[in-house]
Order: sequence, then C-alpha cells, then structure tokens
Amino acid sequence: MKKRTIRNLEIFLHFLTAFILLIKGYDEIKKGLYYPALIIIGLAITVLIIMIFWRKLRIRPKEARTACYYIESPAMFITAYVLYLEQKESLQLIFTVAGIIYPAVGFISSKKFKRFSRQVK
Repeated sequence: MKKRTIRNLEIFLHFLTAFILLIKGYDEIKKGLYYPALIIIGLAITVLIIMIFWRKLRIRPKEARTACYYIESPAMFITAYVLYLEQKESLQLIFTVAGIIYPAVGFISSKKFKRFSRQVK
C-alpha cells in the first residue's frame, strides 16, 4: 500500500473510533451511568478536535495521529469496563484488546520506534 492510502485509512480509523465512542457514551447517558459516559464522550470529542483542527492547533499530522491513538486507548478501557458491568463478555474482550493494541500502534507509528529499532540492531 502507498503511504498516502495508509494515512487515509488511519484517519478514517480515528473518525470511526470516535464515532463509536460517541454512540457508546450517549448510550451510557441514557442508562444513567453519567461518569463513564462523560469521560468517553470527552475523549471522543478530543480526538475529533485533534483530527479536524490539527492545523489550527499547530500539531504535525503524524503527531496528531499518534496522540489520537494514546487518547483513544483509555476510552477503550473505560468502554470495556462498562461492557463488563453490562455482562457483555465478548464485546468487553474486543475493547480490552483494542485498548492494549492502540498504544502499541501509536508507538510503532511514531519516530521513537524507528530510533529504538535502530539502536537494537
């Protein structure tokens, strides 16, 4: 795949994740779990703001995408916890694995991983 295609897919992934988190946060507000819902919605809105306004925030695109991975990870863990409370075990496992993988992908997509892999060789 071309780098441009990978970047576009990465941006799409962040928008899709933020949309899913917004839906889950709204669902939790309807159920009366306000505290986790507001955290999830706040993190999802933060991701959307970074992805849309990265130029006005003076953030480089690569740094914005990496930051979004790190911001989405706690939201995934909170969503997994809420799904645990709802006793939906398969979805809880999916969100837990996503919460573990997101920071790893953020680290791999950053320049720090390239520096680290050069030092190991």
